[in-house]
Amino acid sequence: MPTAHRTLDCRNQMYPVPILKAEQALAEMSAGQTLEVLATDANTKPDLAKWAERANDELLEVVDDADGQFRFFVRKGEAAPRREAEKKDENLFLVVLRTGLNQPGQVRAAFMYASLAAAMGQDTVVYCVQDGADAAKKDVAQKDSSPGGGPTIPQRIAEAVDMGVRIEVCEQTASVRNIHADDLIPEAMLIGGAALIDYAIRARGTLTF
Repeated sequence: MPTAHRTLDCRNQMYPVPILKAEQALAEMSAGQTLEVLATDANTKPDLAKWAERANDELLEVVDDADGQFRFFVRKGEAAPRREAEKKDENLFLVVLRTGLNQPGQVRAAFMYASLAAAMGQDTVVYCVQDGADAAKKDVAQKDSSPGGGPTIPQRIAEAVDMGVRIEVCEQTASVRNIHADDLIPEAMLIGGAALIDYAIRARGTLTF
């Protein structure tokens, strides 16, 4: 277990407070020093690696303790240089889907435009949050109320997948809505909320449905 120069107690504080307070604490520390954060909200875990990477810090270890408690260790990095990924002209295109199956037209449109973006050479991701997470579940075909004679939500999703569109579901949203990885279609994956912020920072274009 790493040796900490400072310990921050964020137990019983809800996500994303442990990350926010860790960021504040690291700002007061010197490069190379290690911060230990005690926490209890498991929704914090999926974001740790992406947050540390974006802040140019290093996530050293996440340790599970008893009674649902855990701790994570972060080493403060040097002043963040511009990342190599940001120096080149990236072609990331972000589609944020927060609308549920009660508005099938919006869901179909999200995947349709994602397919178009991919067809135009963009590295495209559909990030599903809030009610939009239901669109990535295996039972979407049974709950799809799209009118007959037109494309269905599963058809639009299949088109997007064929074009190489990535489908990602906010892990924190999934936790709140009791959605598990095996509830999702095979092409979808769970990913932390910090990924959405990273995508929004880097994306050349963003659409929200």
